Amino acid sequence: MQVTVENVSELGRRMTVTVEDANIEQAVQERLKSIRPNVKMAGFRPGKVPMNMVVKTHGPSARREVIDSLVQESMREAFTQEGVNPASPPHIDSMDEKGSNFVYTLNYEVFPEVENVKLDDITLEKTVAEVTDEDVDRMLETLREQRMSWEPLKRGAKEGDGVTIDFVGTIDGEEFQGGKGQDVLLELGEGRMLPEFEEQLIGKKADQEVEITLTFPEDYRAEHLQGKEAKFAVTVKQVAKKKLPKLDKEFAALCGVEEGIAALKKEVRANMERELSSALKTLNKRKAMDSIAENNEVALPSAPVQREAEYLVEQAKNNLRNQGVNVEGLPFNPDNFKDNAEKRVKLSLLIGKIISDNEIRPDEDRVKEAIDAIAASYEDPEEVVTFYMNNQERLSEIQMTVVEDMVVEWIYDHVKVEESTSTFSDVVNAVSN
Repeated sequence: MQVTVENVSELGRRMTVTVEDANIEQAVQERLKSIRPNVKMAGFRPGKVPMNMVVKTHGPSARREVIDSLVQESMREAFTQEGVNPASPPHIDSMDEKGSNFVYTLNYEVFPEVENVKLDDITLEKTVAEVTDEDVDRMLETLREQRMSWEPLKRGAKEGDGVTIDFVGTIDGEEFQGGKGQDVLLELGEGRMLPEFEEQLIGKKADQEVEITLTFPEDYRAEHLQGKEAKFAVTVKQVAKKKLPKLDKEFAALCGVEEGIAALKKEVRANMERELSSALKTLNKRKAMDSIAENNEVALPSAPVQREAEYLVEQAKNNLRNQGVNVEGLPFNPDNFKDNAEKRVKLSLLIGKIISDNEIRPDEDRVKEAIDAIAASYEDPEEVVTFYMNNQERLSEIQMTVVEDMVVEWIYDHVKVEESTSTFSDVVNAVSN
């Protein structure tokens, strides 16, 4: 077999493969003979169809199968011979039978050769933060808010109160879609309803009926209501204020800690420190990856970028599905994800270069620590550890995460680093956005 490769662009290649003594006609005849016993045709017993009729009905498909098999087998051999790892599925341009030889050409893309990862002139900001007593107190207040109740009031409603209402909205005397509700609890000032709606509930008491008039904004999310005046017949069923539980042993028990408030504070701090540690790792990893992506120009093959964009589309759809959104009919264009896809492909090439040049391998102790950290949140940690250690796919995921962490550490060790102090809430919010 003869193979020649020529460059048609920076990453584009054209390969010409000549398979000598291909003997396609002989292979086609052998193929037809092998299928003849199973050919069925009206007027003939199975296996007795004349060969010329088998050739006429099955010859073209037999030839396609023979040629396809020949191309696939010889292509694999050619790629191995030339040391080619194509970045895109090969596209056959031409096929030709020249005597006993079979010649075909194909186009494909290759991955770029990354000579080195440039870290010159990079100054990385490394964010540091710690959980303070004030952070713990704010988290305890959040826990109290989550477990609060509403205490009914006789006075009129004011901002911050919870008002339970029934309402029916009309436009020009006709009810409209989305303009009706029963037993709706509004916390005044929270902004769940239009400001004009909530403002007209200030001062109202339980069992009071009121008519609210407002005009929907021109940019209101429901187009059929934009700029229209509406009237709402509202019945105030209850006005109530928040009642927060006391920070005592009973509250700690509500949170699953029987040993009292001091033990609850200790557990809350420990959970926050774990969350902060994870958020800092994610934030600083993002900064490291952004820096090497911006500091290195890499020619990218189009096929992997397209595949990555399509993967991001599916990821976006799944995220919406998990939020209960029906994604059928929603426009998802892979081109809108192209910039992010290009960055991810570039980073995979740069990270791969760092890993290979520095022989970075997953540290076994760190892999075990990562698995133990995951298992700690389950009722039977040992069972979870066993599952990960015996499941090669899941174990490989953990090993790759550890390697990526080691790559990030390598990057920080080879650039100028400036520390920046932040807060628990700012770090967590930065990661979640």
